[in-house]
Amino acid sequence: MSALPASMLNLSIAEFLERAGAREPVPGGGSVAALVGALAAAMGQMTARYTVGNARYAEHEPAVRAWLDELARTREAFCRLLAEDVAAYGRYSAAARNKGDDEQAVVERSRALATATAVPMEIVAVAAVAAERMDAMKACCNRHLLSDLVVGAVLCDAAAHAAAANARINLAAFDDAAEAERLASDLRGMLQRVRAHRDSVEAFVVG
Repeated sequence: MSALPASMLNLSIAEFLERAGAREPVPGGGSVAALVGALAAAMGQMTARYTVGNARYAEHEPAVRAWLDELARTREAFCRLLAEDVAAYGRYSAAARNKGDDEQAVVERSRALATATAVPMEIVAVAAVAAERMDAMKACCNRHLLSDLVVGAVLCDAAAHAAAANARINLAAFDDAAEAERLASDLRGMLQRVRAHRDSVEAFVVG
């Protein structure tokens, strides 16, 4: 099977699942986390689209339309990150196989590790912002779609925690312990925020 990043978004659901369950490194946990994030954004989009044009929510129409534009960008960001995760894994894997101790090899391993960490960190960051916006917009949405908004918030939380697992593994390999701890602290803060927003949306809908 080909594992080219550009092909991932063109796979059917069945094909993606087959690849994710295969004895192949990609798509792996980071790519799946990004896909889950894209699904979260899609749930937000559906909620928003069933709200705009509904006279009952006319006072919220400008805000919901603006949110709909944000959700489109969020979904695109997750799709980009899915491809970037595949590429980052390929780069890091190649760098790790090169056991040379010359400066070029050492620098490439460090840079590849940094990239392989930055991508899941960005997935967490995008998911946290998406969950925050779902929380902020929950009272403006069509009440018949609120269960779908809960699904979106739960998926934001899942995407963030899944991506964080990859980031933490990579942070453990950093030579700079202080930088690793700084990033780990950022990660903990984002995870706390996304969980709080998920809980807030759930509480609003289901009590």
